Amino acid sequence: MNKTIKYKWIINVWILLASIFLLGCTGVNTPAPKQEKLALPAITKSATHKYYSGKFVWHDLLTDDVSSAKVFYSALFGWTFEEQDEYITIYNRGKLIGGMMQVAPKPGSKAEAVWLPSMSVSNVDSMVAYVEKKKGKVLKGPLDMKERGKGVLVSDPHGAHIVLLNAKGGDPVDTIPQMGDWLWDELWTDQPKESYDFYRKLGKYDATEKRDNYRILKHKGKWRAGMRYVSRDGVKVHWVPVVRVKDPQIVIAKVVELGGKVLVEPHKSFINGDVAIIADNTGAHLIVQRWTEGGK
Repeated sequence: MNKTIKYKWIINVWILLASIFLLGCTGVNTPAPKQEKLALPAITKSATHKYYSGKFVWHDLLTDDVSSAKVFYSALFGWTFEEQDEYITIYNRGKLIGGMMQVAPKPGSKAEAVWLPSMSVSNVDSMVAYVEKKKGKVLKGPLDMKERGKGVLVSDPHGAHIVLLNAKGGDPVDTIPQMGDWLWDELWTDQPKESYDFYRKLGKYDATEKRDNYRILKHKGKWRAGMRYVSRDGVKVHWVPVVRVKDPQIVIAKVVELGGKVLVEPHKSFINGDVAIIADNTGAHLIVQRWTEGGK
């Protein structure tokens, strides 16, 4: 087997495994918290009055076992937590990065833990009209979430769930992601052209860069999201958050010790072994990646 064929075979295996992980989510509904009964906290400690269209500004973990999730992420990334009634805010090295909510599926239905991302939009109502025009679905809202701002939970035309948010007081300012911070979010899709057409206007992305089966979505020169083509029929279109880590190999060893699962191990033939896909101990999926400032 020559090196070129071997390389392609390894990449195809990696994509196949990733596809299987997403297929496991097919037909599973994202639990919808009763946000109308919550006064959700702001996504920044102080108002910035800055907005970055298309930026992923927040992540909420929806799970039926918040206590176990706190133990997992505290040990894995060193995250700390602050409880505010039914809502738990997440900090990385003192930086506010996300939240957790205890949720449960409706009787007779199935749901699993999921990281739900929030994208910054300038006008929630106009984006709702756009989503519906493009045959997406409004799942909950729009809602006035008090200090959080105005938001709506939607499904894109292919089933990926996302919150569109106009944050009260503005978005977090752009900074270099530290270890344990979110690097970005990737959309994994088997319909890249249709997905790109939908999100290009939703996030007001004004530039794009293609690398093999990957597309980078940019706004005013900033990389705001990624879109990966996963070539498998029936794949669940899904947003996957990415966390910056020093060494994926060390992380995956801890994942197993903490009761999570390693879905795809790092391999030198895929992004130099810098990436792994994991599930936490409540079932939520995410990517961990080694990234060097200034690197590609």
